[in-house]
Amino acid sequence: MSIKRRLDQIALSTSFAAPTPPLNQADRAYVQRAMAEIAPDWSVEMEGICSEDATLVVVPDDGDDATGPTFIVTRETYGLRVQQLHWDTLTEVGVFASLHDVVIALQGRLAFCLDTVAPPSVTLH
Repeated sequence: MSIKRRLDQIALSTSFAAPTPPLNQADRAYVQRAMAEIAPDWSVEMEGICSEDATLVVVPDDGDDATGPTFIVTRETYGLRVQQLHWDTLTEVGVFASLHDVVIALQGRLAFCLDTVAPPSVTLH
């Protein structure tokens, strides 16, 4: 008889110690300052109708997909979920225990995005 726990039996709530508080303006300012270090032309906006449903959206100032993806940070019960929206495709980045971990993940992804320049179109009309 095995005493090992199957991976699908481990709940997300066992990964994090305490519930995540709602996102607020101080969180938005923290992410904005952190993003300004590597991507000063990007902005961080807070969306939502109440503090319980607040979402942080990290987006290039021009909003163009050619500049880079949009990142969406939402509060889950036991973490912060980060998703990436690029070319109308929503991709899961991950669930993080703290806003600091979210910032590190976003900085890594933005550094990668900013290092690549899309080639100009070579289509002749």
